[in-house]
Parts: sequence; C-alpha cells; structure tokens
Amino acid sequence: MKSIWSEVRNYYYDDEESMTYIEGWLTDDENETGTVLAKVSDNKEVIYLDERAKTDEQAQEAIREVLFGLDEAEEFLKTLFDE
Repeated sequence: MKSIWSEVRNYYYDDEESMTYIEGWLTDDENETGTVLAKVSDNKEVIYLDERAKTDEQAQEAIREVLFGLDEAEEFLKTLFDE
C-alpha cells in the first residue's frame, strides 16, 4: 500500500511531554507545514492524531523505529544496572 504522505519523520522529541512526534507532509513543497500524525511516549504508548496513520505503511515504519529505539535504550539501561 502506498503512503498518502510524501514524507514522514520521527525526529522531534518533546522533553516536557516525553514524547516523539510522528510528522507527515502531503507534498514535496518545502513551504508546507508538517502535520503531527501520532505521538509515541517513552512508555511506548502510541497516540494517533490522524486515524489514517494507523494503516499507513510509512507512518507505521516511523512509529516502529521509535519503539525499536526505546527497546534498545531499555535493554542498554538493564545491562548497566544488572552488572
């Protein structure tokens, strides 16, 4: 299935909310403002702000990347404290 978004990113992290934002752009226009599609909390809760992101491959991949990063960080911290 093709993504409805031209680009999806998961680069923005909000320290106050402890959440990573999943943002999408419908076009390649550099002047277009991104839309927040979902937020992923540090405790791995996914909050969808755009229902289409639930089934969009590109959005789901961006969410999986964040969740994978959280898993890796969790495993790393376990190794530090288990020694």
